[in-house]
Amino acid sequence: MKDKETRFEIPEECIDEFVKAMKIGYYKEFYKQGLITADQLKRLIAMQDVENNSAA
Repeated sequence: MKDKETRFEIPEECIDEFVKAMKIGYYKEFYKQGLITADQLKRLIAMQDVENNSAA
């Protein structure tokens, strides 16, 4: 039996939200690792909301 290739595609209209979620995930991981402070985390997340609203 041949292995089937699994493809993962994100619809064009969802790409911005996907990228935003990925960035926030990275920011939260940076916070967990002690690389950024809680205040920096809040600011970075707030910046994503501003970027997302200005792109719409």
